[in-house]
Amino acid sequence: MDSLKKKGKEKLRFKIMNEAVSNRDFKYFNRLFLTCLNENPDIAEELNRIYEPIQIYYYYETKDPNIGDNLRKILNDPEANYFSRPIPALAQSRKNVGCILVFLKHMWEFTQKRADISNIENYHKNGVFEELCHLVEHNGDSSIHPQSYEILWKRYVDKNFLTYGNEIIARLDADRNHYEVYSMMLKAYPNDWVERYSKYFSVQTPEEFNERYEQSKRTIPINIVFARLLTDFLRSIDVLYVAKNTKKEKLLEKK
Repeated sequence: MDSLKKKGKEKLRFKIMNEAVSNRDFKYFNRLFLTCLNENPDIAEELNRIYEPIQIYYYYETKDPNIGDNLRKILNDPEANYFSRPIPALAQSRKNVGCILVFLKHMWEFTQKRADISNIENYHKNGVFEELCHLVEHNGDSSIHPQSYEILWKRYVDKNFLTYGNEIIARLDADRNHYEVYSMMLKAYPNDWVERYSKYFSVQTPEEFNERYEQSKRTIPINIVFARLLTDFLRSIDVLYVAKNTKKEKLLEKK
């Protein structure tokens, strides 16, 4: 942690990118990032080893102007894509430069939906820690994918299913990444992870799940429906495997 914040040579940098972001929120989330690094020296050490600068930008919402341009500039990658959708935060990296975008409006919108969360600060801390874990999982460059990624993408292109192909590949990529990220998070904050994600992973009943896919079959090519089923199944296995390998003695009985 000390090496990330060494005075005059700071690798970890924070910046407000929209005047609608309050100074109070800026200081609050900065403290949470720093607390995560102080409490998890193994993560801080990995980040220090992998990255030169790690820039944390605070925006108001994902539709703020120039987000894509600023991201491409800090990553020094004119091809870096940015897609505007209401998410609380996003981590990207290129060639050992890391960037985390935090969107305060959406962060608080997501918070307001969780009346079941008993400790809001721990909920937020778990969220910012996830982005730090993503940077570790990126190993310095989030644009690098296995060869199988390109092979699968080409098959979708050849069948003129690029829109669906991008969706399926993004699902597979996210689940691969989240296996590693969730493993780190459960090691560090197992009870907070369970409280934050248990609702997310149990939101659909089996009946709702089946109905959604019956509707899909009426409007979407059957191979794409099967691909979605497969990615949902792999995500379930992914989460169950991570949970199975969590040290249970760290969990409260309720969790």
